[in-house]
Formats: sequence, structure tokens, C-alpha cells
Amino acid sequence: MINGVLARCVLGVALLFNAGVSSSQTPFEKKRLKRFEREVEGFRSRLKIPALSVAVLENQQVILIRGLGFADVENRVPATPDTVYSIASLTKTFASTLIMQLVEQGKLDLDEPVSHYSIDFKDDSVKIKNLLSHTSAGVPGERFEYDGNRFDYLTAVIEKKAGKPFLNVLVDTILDPLAMSSSVPYHNVVVDANKWVGSLGNNDMDRYKTTLLRLAQPYSYYGAGETVHATYPSRDYVGAAAGILSTVRDLAKYDIAIDRHVLVKKETQERAWTPFVSNSGERLPYGLGWFVTDYHGHKPVWHYGQWGSGFSAVYVKVPERNVSIILLANSEALADLDYEKIANNSFVCSFLGLWGYAYDCAPKAELVLTKWIEHRRANRKVEVHVDERILESYAGEYQFEKLDNRIFTVWQENGKLFFKSTGGSTQQLSAESQTTFFLKIRPYVFVFTAAEGQPSQLKIVEGDETYLSKRIK
Repeated sequence: MINGVLARCVLGVALLFNAGVSSSQTPFEKKRLKRFEREVEGFRSRLKIPALSVAVLENQQVILIRGLGFADVENRVPATPDTVYSIASLTKTFASTLIMQLVEQGKLDLDEPVSHYSIDFKDDSVKIKNLLSHTSAGVPGERFEYDGNRFDYLTAVIEKKAGKPFLNVLVDTILDPLAMSSSVPYHNVVVDANKWVGSLGNNDMDRYKTTLLRLAQPYSYYGAGETVHATYPSRDYVGAAAGILSTVRDLAKYDIAIDRHVLVKKETQERAWTPFVSNSGERLPYGLGWFVTDYHGHKPVWHYGQWGSGFSAVYVKVPERNVSIILLANSEALADLDYEKIANNSFVCSFLGLWGYAYDCAPKAELVLTKWIEHRRANRKVEVHVDERILESYAGEYQFEKLDNRIFTVWQENGKLFFKSTGGSTQQLSAESQTTFFLKIRPYVFVFTAAEGQPSQLKIVEGDETYLSKRIK
């Protein structure tokens, strides 16, 4: 149920946003924004990001909103402010808002043990505040260690207190009241329509289906100027850690609601934006669901989203100046740039420069961007040719016990080797030798071995981990 404050303010937020881009800019301000837009396009081009959508807000007004590049390269579909992206860990700020609403309403104490909500926690040492601040690893409260999987345990907390699934809480409390009509709870919600139509209704499901037609295609920067098609995130639900799909236009509505204290009171929001203090008294780089940075005496609050490939996101606010930037991309490059030092991100450094806050970040940001590109180029592997008869010998089905018994189906087609895992999408393997293959979008190595006269076997190597399979077909 929408609380009284939210009910009174929702219409105002919608009307404010729907007024469009502020028309009160001076010629100087317009020129400054144009320069910023050119800088953003330059960074996008250098990082080979196919599509980038951006929104800049000042004093709860959108002053710039654009789509750059192509949401679908193959079909030349331009990016717009209404292009849909997976926002990955920006979802954590939504979960933070839902948790802080429960605190504000007296329904939840952040010092409550997580063991009350999950049997995975054997004692009462880990508190809800530790999950929310990423201080639950090791000795609770001792240090910051970002961990999305542990953060996801907050899903159960919200569901138990609200008495309904996280998805419904999210839709009923934030997405629908704020008229975030181009936001979708998670990628496969339409596939799971039978599960949700009873609580959401046919109209919502039809809208999600239409909205997903604007979902950007996923890509990854492979190096030496090559951008390859990636896969959609495998996560098939929405929870506290990730899942939401949205647009910069919808997230601008969310940003306005935050600044107008529609969702939680000002003092509650400021509590979430206060750096968590460790057991030893150290100020940590994270608050309650938000990163908090001390940058030359200023305090940007922010979050990034990163799927490894396919999508990334950056959302930065400077509350003292009442300005925000939202950036969504269909490759990993946006959030890969030294994400724990946000001013070292070239896009963010340029944004801070709009308000005179850039200081000395430009040289460092340029170095970070250049090194990222060089690293991708240096790690680019040389592909070799493998005879079709050898590729055909690798075709089969392989089951991996340590990967939840997932089955990897491998086949040869027109001299190329492909695979598909249980519930996954088709991906191409590239050969670096006659027996070793790699993915251009993930750091996995596929190694095929075979004793003479025996069917091939497959192992997958990821860093120091090796996963052995059993050939079942």
C-alpha cells in the first residue's frame, strides 16, 4: 500500500518530469552541456560502447537527456532516452529504499539478526545493517567487502516484512506509483507470466511485453576495436541485489522522487547516505545501499551496475549541489573504469566538471580509460583454424556436477563450434589451439581431451577453478 506522503507527491513528480527538459537554460549553460555531450560521445566511441543513454538533472529538472549510438548494431536501431537496459546493481538502491521505508515505519530494526530470515546464517552475529553496508563477510562490521550474493539475502527480509514477493513490493511501492512505465522487474517476467499475472494483472504484463521490444542488444568489447555480441544476463528473477530493467527517463523520475523525499524522509535518506563506520571506527566507502565518496570535501553518493558483459550502469548524485547523472550502456565498459573510485570514471569526471568539481580527476580518468583499452587489447587471443572433423568429434552433451549439474550441449556448424548450457543461450567458441577454446565475452577456457578411440571429454577453466564434466551423450 502506498503511504500517505507517497500518495500526495506522486502526481507532482510525474508532472514535474513530464514538463520535459528545462527550457530556462542560458546560452552559456546550453553551450556547456553541448560540450559535455561531445565529451561523452568521445568516451563512448573510444570504449566501443554500442549504445549509451544519459540523463543529467539539476534542481529536480532534466537538463539533458540523450541516446547515443545503436541499441541494436546489426539492425541499426538508434539508442534513445527510452531504450531499455538491464541496470544490474543499481537495483540495490531500490532495495535500500524499501528497507529504509520499513525502518521509517517502525517495522524493521537494522540491528536485527539476519538469522531471523535465513537458515544460511547459523548465529545472530550478522545484522541486517551488515548486509546493507557490505560488512557481513568475516567478522561482521569489521571491513567493507562488496558482495552482491550476500546483499541478496535482503530480499527475504523485505518479503517477510511486506508479506508478499519482492517483485510485488517493488512494483507497488516504487515502479507504478512513480509512473516508471518503461521499467520491467526482470528480463523473463513475461516468460513467467502465469506466475505473476494474478498479482500484476494482464495490463502490466502486456506493458512489460511491449516495453521489452525496446530492450537493447548486449555487447562486449573484445579488444583491437572489435565489439562482439554478448548474452543477456542469466539471472531470471528480481531481488535486492539485481534484476531491474529500466530507461534513463524512468530513472530520472526515480531521482526526482528521491530528491523530493517522496519515498523516504530527508533524514532517513541521509542516514542511507552516511558512510558506515567499522567496528574500529573507520569510515567505510559505503553507506546503506549506496557508495559514499569523500571527494575534495564533497560527498557524491552513487552506485554502479555491472553484469560482466552486455550491460553496465552508473548513477551519481551530488546532494549538496542537487545534481545527478544517470548513464546506461549495452556493454560492460561504462562501469569497468575503476568503479570504486568514481571520479576516475571519465564520464563522471566530465559530469563533475560541469559544476566546477572536477579538480584533478581528468588526468587520472584518462589514464584509467587508456589502460582499460590497452588491457583488453593485450588479452586478445589469436584464433586458429580447426578442421571440421575435429570439431565434430567434440560435439556432444557434457554434465558438470560442480555447476549445479548443468548440461553443456556442444555442436559444430559450418566450421564453427557452438555450445548452449542448461537454460542459457547459444554462444560461439573460438579456437586458440586444436583442443583449447575460449569465449570472447567471458574469461572461460574450454579444453577437450580424448584417449585414443574414446569420445572426447570437456573441462572448463575459469581462473584458478577447473570444472570437470561427465559426457552423457
